[in-house]
Amino acid sequence: MQEEIIEKIVFKTVDIPSLPPIAMKVMNLIQDDYASLKALEEIISRDQGFATRLLRIANSPYYGRDRKIENIPQALLLIGFETLKSLVIATSLRDLHRRFGIFEQRLWEHSLGVALCSSLLAMVTHSETSDDALVCGLIHDVGKTVINNSMPEVYNQIYERVYKEGRSIIEIEEEKLGFNHTVIGSLIAKKWKLPEKLEMVITYHHTYPYPQHEDQAFADICNIVRVADQICLNLGIGLKEPLATKIDHESLGITEETLNELIGLFKTKFEKQKEFLLS
Repeated sequence: MQEEIIEKIVFKTVDIPSLPPIAMKVMNLIQDDYASLKALEEIISRDQGFATRLLRIANSPYYGRDRKIENIPQALLLIGFETLKSLVIATSLRDLHRRFGIFEQRLWEHSLGVALCSSLLAMVTHSETSDDALVCGLIHDVGKTVINNSMPEVYNQIYERVYKEGRSIIEIEEEKLGFNHTVIGSLIAKKWKLPEKLEMVITYHHTYPYPQHEDQAFADICNIVRVADQICLNLGIGLKEPLATKIDHESLGITEETLNELIGLFKTKFEKQKEFLLS
């Protein structure tokens, strides 16, 4: 009953967007066991913006390929179906930004930072694939983007209070809105029919320990994104916490020395890729 009440409040307050049509078609095809690469190629090629972004990501520093990818078939063969799901979500997320001022830039930069940091933590802990962790980190704050799109003035006020009062974003959102960005994100995940892993990360990236009533298979990835978020907030990647958040590296079973090495590597990689990723 409580969930239904929250849902009604949310839908009255915030416009929950649909997944863009091109993304819906691609996601449906990817999940169809009988879909051909040719059919996928045809759908993507009809949307010039999406096709261009696919080629840019195929040639990005993240994939580090020696040869240039020049067309859609090459890109699909290189990236593969699973990673293409991530690309669809990444593209859709960027398209969610109806306006792109300084605050939106910071939100996007933070999501990109958490994505890259999550992929590095996954490699260090060997608990998730780096590709999975990348997209989980990228989408973790989708609720913030949607709230900001619906009520930019109110959301700016919320963040002003976060910095002024030195309190958490969740706490201020609950006070001001009656719900927080993880609730919105969870509704988006359901509406977009995202994989359960992504839904759990969006819902529980601030929760530790992971809830006992949920599938424990997703506990590790939720924790990876939680710690990556802490690292990025401490470094001021996009968004910064007014009070330093302790980085809970012990929960991932890594030492402080390993954490410091990882942070050094992350800072170097993010600076190298930042201009590409944010453009």
